[in-house]
Amino acid sequence: MTNQNLFQNSIGRLFQQNNYQKQIAEIKSKSAIFSTKTEEELKEIIEKIKRRLNKETLNDILPDWFAVTQEVSFRTIGLKHFDTQLLSGILLHQGKVVEMKTGEGKTLASTLAVSLNSLSEKGVHVVTVNEYLAKRDQQSMGKIYKGLGLTTGLILDTYSTIKKQTGYNSDITYLTNSQVVFDYLRDSSSYEKQNLVQRPFNYCVIDEIDSILIDEARTPLIISENVGASNFQKLSQANELSCLLKKDIDFKVDEKRREVELTAEGYQLATQLLGKTTLFDPSDSYMLEILNALKANFVFKLNKDYMLIENKVVIVDEFTGRVMPDRRWSQGIHEAVEVKENVTVGDITKTKTGITYQNFFTLYPKLSGMSGTAVTTASEFDEIYKLKVVEVPTAKEMIRKDLPDLVYQTGAAKWKAVLEQTKECFQRGQPILIGTPNVEKSDIIAALLKASRIPHQILNAKPENVARESEIVALAGERFGVTIATNMAGRGTDIILGGNPIFKVKNRLLQLIDSLKLNLILEITPEVTEMLQNLLRDYQEKKSLEQLEEDCKNLPYSLETSFPSLTTIYQYFYKLESTVWKEENKRVQELGGLFVLGTERSETRRIDNQLRGRSGRQGDPGTSQFYVSLEDDLIKIFGGDNIRKVVDLLLDDKDSPIQGNLLTNSLAKAQEKVELYYFETRKNVFEYDEVINDQRKRIFKARKEILCQKNYETDFLYLSESFLDQYFSKSTYNEKKITGDIDTWFGNYSDQKNNTNKKEKSHDDKKYKEAWVSADLRYAHANEYDKRLLRKIKGKAVLEIIDFYWTEHIERMGFIRETIGWRSYGQQNPLIEYNVEAVNSYKAMYEQIQFCMIYYFLTESLLK
Repeated sequence: MTNQNLFQNSIGRLFQQNNYQKQIAEIKSKSAIFSTKTEEELKEIIEKIKRRLNKETLNDILPDWFAVTQEVSFRTIGLKHFDTQLLSGILLHQGKVVEMKTGEGKTLASTLAVSLNSLSEKGVHVVTVNEYLAKRDQQSMGKIYKGLGLTTGLILDTYSTIKKQTGYNSDITYLTNSQVVFDYLRDSSSYEKQNLVQRPFNYCVIDEIDSILIDEARTPLIISENVGASNFQKLSQANELSCLLKKDIDFKVDEKRREVELTAEGYQLATQLLGKTTLFDPSDSYMLEILNALKANFVFKLNKDYMLIENKVVIVDEFTGRVMPDRRWSQGIHEAVEVKENVTVGDITKTKTGITYQNFFTLYPKLSGMSGTAVTTASEFDEIYKLKVVEVPTAKEMIRKDLPDLVYQTGAAKWKAVLEQTKECFQRGQPILIGTPNVEKSDIIAALLKASRIPHQILNAKPENVARESEIVALAGERFGVTIATNMAGRGTDIILGGNPIFKVKNRLLQLIDSLKLNLILEITPEVTEMLQNLLRDYQEKKSLEQLEEDCKNLPYSLETSFPSLTTIYQYFYKLESTVWKEENKRVQELGGLFVLGTERSETRRIDNQLRGRSGRQGDPGTSQFYVSLEDDLIKIFGGDNIRKVVDLLLDDKDSPIQGNLLTNSLAKAQEKVELYYFETRKNVFEYDEVINDQRKRIFKARKEILCQKNYETDFLYLSESFLDQYFSKSTYNEKKITGDIDTWFGNYSDQKNNTNKKEKSHDDKKYKEAWVSADLRYAHANEYDKRLLRKIKGKAVLEIIDFYWTEHIERMGFIRETIGWRSYGQQNPLIEYNVEAVNSYKAMYEQIQFCMIYYFLTESLLK
């Protein structure tokens, strides 16, 4: 059987599952009928389908809605969903993770499930990995949603509260993963109801779901507050000391766990140099500072883990290759790195609230996602998130050649071979994409290419390169194109063979406008001159040249709101560029398509597959190959001995590589070890965070209910009565203890409050009468003041009490989490022990809040 037949059979098998083939046939049949309708008739059909939801479910109207969405898509943006995209839309609606290869149209496929679920009028979130993609997708797919009578919103970090509220209240909201989490945390710590921006969660579609829920799952997102200045003198002493200690003698570095520990000799030397008898003095401990200084100097590396931007230490995401300017390492690591790099040291912070991606996204009643590389982590999606992964075949057969790895003994030999391969591709005109693991390695290959006078583009975390990200990626498929990239996940823009005509038009227009602003003489035809004059006149009279530049940068999405003169000149140049592109596309295909060269195996197969996936999109030819050395981090840490033995046995010449499936399989096994290790790490983070996740839900729920209450007088009286019940009804004050469910208030606040009726209390109970009289007298006195002011002051005071003790609880659990592992030496399960400590800490927090409330409500002034 031929490859083509096998390919067609794999598609057929998947389409037949769960009656998918019948559904897709029905969608296409209805779409053909809708294509004959006028605009007015189509609008009426859309409204009829929406009205059906009064009696039917989303599943019932799915075929009709997908069909009308397909037709609206074709009429608004000229694209009609492929069968594979229709299948992906069904799977996304079912709450599954869909793997679609790069270039197969994940963004368009998502519009089907997103628009269908938005009909519930509860809101749909489409989460992307960066703001560029969120903005691009909202603008491009927004035309489809507008044609369906739906509203779309965009959430950016710079937006005001009002603008965010508008965005979240739209039918469909586009935003980034970090933005939605931080808005949730800010809402959960707000003191003003009008500052809340989010509404209850409904349905979420995550683009690049494995990048967000797998790669970034190890790091919790936290909101911190400053608690004082760092002890710069102590940090400097620790940094100087770390430079005097010798690796493998005074301290050992665990490359795998990225941890450092002092040896007995190192501990003795450190105490001696500091003039102390112990490093664990409770009043002046140095151990944490010394370990952090060692990590900063021997584990965390410049241009790999972090960069220096504007005299600040900025973290580089190890998986996306992007900088994270708003993030800081915790437990003093960030401050230690700042001292090492001799930049301004930040203040000491205290975690106010936080949550992991793992626990946050499970707050959505319905969750689904898309990726080009999710199958390798299918078991983790199932175990942690209860999400099933389904691989959707490509619309056209994949013909890319994935060559076996080339393994070299030294890094120098590898870089020499990478340079030679790049020269070979460049000389014949074949575009090449060179993938590197970090900024440092991208600078190495860039220096080699510069010395060889090979023109190239660099895409890494440096700000000057990030600003041109979409342009660099879009033009990477041109003849003679040489592109270096640190990571290709979530770049959004496809690499089109022969270059991207849309970006060429944008660049051409921007160059013309810049030339006119500088009064340069342009060699253009009279026709183009007239179009340019009309364009400039429109913007000078009605908008501005700055707005013209902005509209040109946002082409083609800005055509919907710009002047007809911009549409005219855009279409003129696009027609010219398309003609050139068709010829260039053909020539690049004849050259073999895009050559993807990986300079190092990454820690996971998914990241390598993301790089490979940039070649061979939509049936294009292409080639991929990885160049590896025994000095690479992955091999040294996770698989070096076995692979080194094979290479030493078979190879005498250090500059010659070994190529074969045996070594490629050995590298794959090394990656599997890393994936298993990180999976256990993520699972461990999830299990420990899950312990307090239920507590977090209860606190946040109670807090929001209190924030949204209007009748504080009744609420405060209820609280007083509930405290009296708990502390005095069955025991004396001196024998008080927490009885029953400690969540009498937290998590069940509204239910308990609604069941409380002052008149039902026994009038013979003296303590209730005293509480009522005390409350009546105090509120009568408070009538002298503005009641709105009273509600605001009292409400904020209640929330401040809860927040203070919740923060104390979180910090306490953080310290316990750091040390709980030691209990394993006493034959105890650390996770079970952590559960016990979490419950005890939560009880202590609850009791402290109760005591504070009793004192506050029964003794303090209402306006204090």
